[in-house]
Amino acid sequence: MAQARSAGSGGLVVLALLLAAPPAEAQLVERVIDGDTIVVRGVGRVRLIGVDTPETVDPRRPVEFLGREASAFTKRLLEGQQVRLEYDRERTDRYGRTLAYVYLRDGTFANAEIVRRGYGHAYTRFPFRHLDRFRRLEREAREAGRGLWAGGAANAQPAGRARSGRRASRTQSAAPARWDDNGNGRISCAEARRHGIAPVPRGHPAYPFMNDRDGDGVVCE
Repeated sequence: MAQARSAGSGGLVVLALLLAAPPAEAQLVERVIDGDTIVVRGVGRVRLIGVDTPETVDPRRPVEFLGREASAFTKRLLEGQQVRLEYDRERTDRYGRTLAYVYLRDGTFANAEIVRRGYGHAYTRFPFRHLDRFRRLEREAREAGRGLWAGGAANAQPAGRARSGRRASRTQSAAPARWDDNGNGRISCAEARRHGIAPVPRGHPAYPFMNDRDGDGVVCE
């Protein structure tokens, strides 16, 4: 009986040691593809969970507003860095990319940092562990006018004023052609989603041609 208890204790000790084992060693980010997709050595393409940055590499679409800036930010943040990957319920997406939360050695949560700095939206189409946190970070970035939400030349004139002058009307009439599938001079939320630009913040070239009913500076939330 004593031997059985001893063996049982030994098994518990081994189990405790296994549970206390350190996480896998950090892995190298070999390349940044765009603002929300990277290549990690030994893993391959990794899609950052919960964040959606403007498109830059899809050959079917033009480079989207702030896409290059978002890619450059992620490159500065992650390329050549050692990172730790964590996973959620789904391990891969339909394109075969690994879905992961990415952490730098100093603890920086890269997915959240991209949203916090305004270089990407909280991707809320599918549930994930940090959904509420990412929504809050996006709201804070919007209120602070960071990145996608920053004011500037693109939104220097409200939509009504921009269309009031003949010269401004001529300048802007062709601007939304790549998103205006119906050719009616307006961009609907259905069109925005079809082209992957929704939600559309004030400052985006499409925004003056959309209807911001609640006046909060973002359309098609």
